[in-house]
Amino acid sequence: MSLALLLCAAALAAPAVVVRERGTNDPVPGAELVLPDGRVVPVDARGAALWPAAAPGPSGPSGPSGPSGPMRIEVRSAAHEPQSIDWDGQEPLRVYLVPLPGVAEIVVEARRDSPSVSRQIIDRERIEKTPGTFDDPLRLLQALPGVASTPEYAPTAGLLSVRGAQPTESQVLLDGIEIPFLYHFQQYGSVVHGRLLDEIALYPSARSAAWGDAVGGVAAVTTRQADPRKVHGGVNLNAITAGAYVQAPATLPGGQRAAFSASARRSFADLGESSNDQYTLWPVFWDYLTRADLRPSADVRWSLMGVGAGDRYGRYVGDTAALDPIQRLDAPDFRFDRGFHGLILNRAAASADAAHLSSAGFVHDRWSGAFADTSQLRVEDSVQVRHVSTLSLTDRLSLGLGGDARAATVQRTAVLDQAWSELAGEAPLLARGVAVDERRSGVVGGIWAEPRLQLGPLRLQPGLRLQGDSDSGALSPEPRLATVLRTAEDQQLRFAAGRTSQAPGLDATSPVTGAPGLGLIRADQAALGYDLAIAGRWELGAELWGTRVIDALDEDPAEVADVVDGRAGGVELTSRYRLRERFFTWASLALGRSFRGDAPADFDQPYALNLVASWDFAPGWNAGLRYRRSSGLPLTPVQGAVYDGDTDGYRPIYGPENSDRLPDYQKVDLHLERGFALRRWTLVVYGEAWWVPAQNNAMYTVYSYDYTQSATVAGPGFVPLLGARAEL
Repeated sequence: MSLALLLCAAALAAPAVVVRERGTNDPVPGAELVLPDGRVVPVDARGAALWPAAAPGPSGPSGPSGPSGPMRIEVRSAAHEPQSIDWDGQEPLRVYLVPLPGVAEIVVEARRDSPSVSRQIIDRERIEKTPGTFDDPLRLLQALPGVASTPEYAPTAGLLSVRGAQPTESQVLLDGIEIPFLYHFQQYGSVVHGRLLDEIALYPSARSAAWGDAVGGVAAVTTRQADPRKVHGGVNLNAITAGAYVQAPATLPGGQRAAFSASARRSFADLGESSNDQYTLWPVFWDYLTRADLRPSADVRWSLMGVGAGDRYGRYVGDTAALDPIQRLDAPDFRFDRGFHGLILNRAAASADAAHLSSAGFVHDRWSGAFADTSQLRVEDSVQVRHVSTLSLTDRLSLGLGGDARAATVQRTAVLDQAWSELAGEAPLLARGVAVDERRSGVVGGIWAEPRLQLGPLRLQPGLRLQGDSDSGALSPEPRLATVLRTAEDQQLRFAAGRTSQAPGLDATSPVTGAPGLGLIRADQAALGYDLAIAGRWELGAELWGTRVIDALDEDPAEVADVVDGRAGGVELTSRYRLRERFFTWASLALGRSFRGDAPADFDQPYALNLVASWDFAPGWNAGLRYRRSSGLPLTPVQGAVYDGDTDGYRPIYGPENSDRLPDYQKVDLHLERGFALRRWTLVVYGEAWWVPAQNNAMYTVYSYDYTQSATVAGPGFVPLLGARAEL
């Protein structure tokens, strides 16, 4: 008891000195105070100085042996710049140490052991430091090899086409649950705050049996666990959006520790301008994310997340540039509004010989478009579940197994008196030109098992997935095979092949606007890759791939969906070099072709080059460069027109499908930022700019009223952006 009292008295009476890191306000455990008399006082895990108690005198303890009177002390830490401070020895003192610049350390990050041998990963460092994102890292998906590069603000911007597949043939998952869309307004911004992202993974083809219902690619976006130790947060502001995020620990009733995170963003240009010559209602978008993390034991982790996003605007129906002021008065004022809300629950559990990850989610997606007495409304509610277990059976054999399902109900209504082809991308029901009032439901899902056998340097992984769809009644067995041969410590050969399938969707099989007899889309895929690390510093990769698609949907807003077979193939070359926390660069060159029937596919891109570099060239400074060059996307040329007396207009006569092509696309992005580490928080000021040469700046083609003249619509050639963010 006397020892406890002594320690308490020493703690209460000793001068309070706390050592923190400048800019983050994190404690600096392991720091030391060096006193004028040479004594060294250590700092504990909370950053507090541990003053020793003085030896007891004749009448008991004489108090702590801390200093008294003015003096100069030195505060030092192995990872921080030392600091000398004049101190009176009595008043509480808080010291903020400046981190040392990162050590010049070469780190080669080994390829993580993954059941899918064909994949690309963007980790947290590259998420936060890659230029050309306008502080919006989900844009980086289009920098990955195999993903079609499209101009910003073009009708195709923000669409995810992987290895020539249609965007509708790929999946986007957020923490294991599929979400309706990833970007606001054709890649204007992503729907998740970048500071709450942990990893972006792309599985382009020939995937593990764990992935189903996609004959294109799968993009798996993972959010960041909240820090259970301290409060983090920040605000960001640029010329487009304002937002904030926060992460904080908490103690629940019963003493259970938890952590919470939240973010919210909104565009604000509509607050200063309500309309212009192009928009009758200025575009506005918003998004939010909330997440709670709970760890009831060392082996179990729960997370509950709420997420949502929305877009809204108004515009004239038709090409604004082709309408004179009188025509604009008569042009319909179209209002677009789309948003979704989701609730996602995850549970992860691990033991010495097993790991389990379960996800469940509910997503509500509302999509409307209207003008005058014409309107469309599409509401989809889906319940989704996903489970993955990995069981370690022996030292050489493990077993992966699981399943997933998605039950959806779609309500569609369309009230109209004619087809509006100008609204194909925003209101497909109005472009279809058929009145609709229907409610449809269906379930898509699969179960799978995948033994994984390690035979020395060879990993063999056969798998089988059973995929089904209640709407078509089809059941598809899907064999998969993957193997990895490690030929040396820094070299490996990868091969994967298998079949995957995808349900056509409730809209495509609608008895009103679709074809009820459609079955599953099927694809046979294969990939062969080789990875090499040179001198332990430079990582190189090459991958050959091929795909054969059977009964793919050939969709046109003006016609009933049909089926067509397809094929695609190519090679992807990658290079990556990284100087830990100081410099990284990666480059990729994708060469390939994609066909549907005898015509090039809509996203056929014979070549795409991407180069990214980021450099912390001085304390607090970062510079980045991103360069893109790619083939222009295919288009179907107009060869003439005929007059239609019923509509008093001209109907185009098209040439061979996708027989023409837009000019090559080229874009340079520059990024420069300066961080100021203040005592308890960090201020970062950044500037970005993009430049697109005039000869590479074509988004799409427009025609005169009688199709005798055409012009190419160009995107912004030079766009600067200034912004700032403040972070705890």
